[in-house]
Amino acid sequence: MTSHRLVLALVLAMAAPRARADAAPDPLAESYRLQNKNDLAGAIKATRKAIDATPSAYFPRIRLAYLDTLAGDWSGAAAAYHSAGELAPGALEPLLGEQLAQNALGRWDDAEAIGKRVVAIDPLNYLGRSRLAWSRYKKKDFRGAAELYAGLVALYPGDIDMRVGLGWALIGLGRKPDAAAAFREVLTMVPGLASATEGLAAAK
Repeated sequence: MTSHRLVLALVLAMAAPRARADAAPDPLAESYRLQNKNDLAGAIKATRKAIDATPSAYFPRIRLAYLDTLAGDWSGAAAAYHSAGELAPGALEPLLGEQLAQNALGRWDDAEAIGKRVVAIDPLNYLGRSRLAWSRYKKKDFRGAAELYAGLVALYPGDIDMRVGLGWALIGLGRKPDAAAAFREVLTMVPGLASATEGLAAAK
């Protein structure tokens, strides 16, 4: 009887590791493993499996959005960020991601609408405000863009991109002397900067 129990114990001990080895890998763990191997397509596929396994979980969706962004799939990223946001109402993370994706897609109305939601939650959010300024500039709402850029320059005086954005928005408003002054100021900070040099020429 004792020998039978010993044999059974040995069989179970040998079978347990085999069962673990044969088990399907955790889809999120597989996603990271494949990303580390630069297999973005595989990582995305694994992350979709994680979403299917836990459809109410926020993180797999925000990870999918991130991977889609890395892959340059802006449409997929916008959809994934949006679905993540539906699971986390009031969260800034998915809104900022979707705002970035919509701007990249040139969907200026959608990007602006999301930007408004961001600044309603966090009025001084840098990414939300700067991307909203860009959306408005591309929609030719130069006044709205200039106001946002000016506010950002006041908060971040050393931010060259915001100063350049302000200069171009001022040109759009027909305020060429003010634009020229803005571009000259930029050129004292970054001599020869192409975008400021072009802006100064356009302001003449």
